[in-house]
Formats: sequence, structure tokens, C-alpha cells
Amino acid sequence: MEIFELKYFLAVAQGESVNRAAEKINVSAGSLSKAISRLEAELNTPLFFKSGRRIRLTPEGHHLKKRAASIVALEEDVKLELKGHRVGSVNVYISASEVLHSSFGVNLAKRINTLVPHARIQFLLRSESESIQQVAEGEAHLAIITQSPPKNMASKVLQNIEFKTCASSAHPLLKNKSSRRKIPVEELLDFPFATLEPGLLGKIARSNSNDGWRDDKLSRNIKYKACGLKLTENLVQSGLALAYLPEYIIEASDLKALNVSNCPFSCKQTVRILAKDPAELSWLNLLWDRI
Repeated sequence: MEIFELKYFLAVAQGESVNRAAEKINVSAGSLSKAISRLEAELNTPLFFKSGRRIRLTPEGHHLKKRAASIVALEEDVKLELKGHRVGSVNVYISASEVLHSSFGVNLAKRINTLVPHARIQFLLRSESESIQQVAEGEAHLAIITQSPPKNMASKVLQNIEFKTCASSAHPLLKNKSSRRKIPVEELLDFPFATLEPGLLGKIARSNSNDGWRDDKLSRNIKYKACGLKLTENLVQSGLALAYLPEYIIEASDLKALNVSNCPFSCKQTVRILAKDPAELSWLNLLWDRI
């Protein structure tokens, strides 16, 4: 059993597709198939169920996937230790939603680059439950989440977030007016809002809305339902709508947080970083101490 064979197997296992794996790692589909055949012969067990052109992991394949991910990660870490963190390289996998990657993933990449300048960082776009599963199974080193972390994993709080109503300078509420002025919540309800699809903002306080706003108490005119963050930002930027968004999204854009008065409700969120066992890998342990 060779390390490169395990790497080839992992590439195929992650997408359960030989052709997609071949394109991803720039290795011929024939070479990948031969490596998997050698592993199956050596282990005397099938690793994939085959149905026409489609394949999926067998129970034994799932087991090897977890072990192979750990073996490959340890092999890379040993090389990194011997060469030195400033010279050696490592493949780092970070799993999160696009919204969390766009802010916290970028900041995390900066920290990793400071620690391991030659690190190759791959951002995996997954739902929070999938991100947690990827860390648990060794497919990702780190996950960025907003829900409560599993008790058997290590986690740290990156930031406690508050949601704010935001607008652009083109909106009637701000046009030729100061963004610092107090705006009664009743005045907000005269204008249309844009909201994101469920789950795109992560885990939020219990409410009957997608973005944490208490529509059961203060009903809004939700005119726009967007399928992505960029579309929502553009709707607000154009002056067509208001939005209720986490502070970090507002700060990263040209939008203005409104100073809302007479509103007894608020939505808060905790953003965390998650790892299975930071002490297993030297670079990850160093990074963890600096977070």
C-alpha cells in the first residue's frame, strides 16, 4: 500500500467519480483506476460499488476513507516538521458555507500563510452539518460553524455577532441624511426588505424568519427573497431594499448599519472554528494556539 495510492483513492472517494478526480488532481483516469484495483487486490475487498458509470463507496471503502485521510495528513505533517514550517508545504482543507468563508475563511487563510507560507489551502463549500461531518471523517482539517459544536471535537469562538438592519446611501432612509440618526423601527416597516434563503446565514436565534428578524412581532414587507449573499447585497446597494444581516457582512461591504430605536428584539450569532484533534498535527496545533 503506497501513499500515492491512498491519495488517488481519496481523490476518487471524495466525489465518488474517477473522471472528476482525474480532472481535479491532473492524473489520468486509467492511473486512478489501476491504483484502486491494486488497493482492492491487496486488501482483498471491494472499495466501490459499481453500477454502469456510477460508483459509490462500500462499507469497507468508507472505513478506508477515514483511515487514509489520517495517514495522508500525518505523512504531510512529518515532511513539514522535517523541512521546517517556513520551507515545507502542506495541503489544508477548510470546510464552511460560502458566507462564512468569505469573511472568516479569508482571515484564517492569512493566519495559516503566516505560519506555513507554502501551504496550499482549499476552501470546501458545504452546509454546516456537512462541514462537521468532513472534519469528523478527516476530509477537512477545520470547519467554520455557527451552531453548537460536537462535544467530542475541539472548538474556539472566533467572534460573537449581532445582526443589524442595513441600507445603502441611495435608500430613502439615508439619502442626504446621516446614518447615525435614530430611526424608529416603525419607520423601517414602511420599506421593503430582502432576505436570504433558509440556512445561508448559518445558525441564528429562534425566530420565524430566515434571517433572525422577529416577523411574528414586527411584520416586514419581504419583497425580495434572494438565493445568494451577493444578490442580497446588490438589492440593498441599489436602494431597492433593506436587509437584516450579520455585522461582519455589513462591515465588509459599502452598506450602512442603521441606528434603529424602539426595537426590543435582537438576533445574535456565535461563529466558531472546529477541529477534530489539533494536537495530532504539528502545524494545526501551532495554529490552534494562535487563534
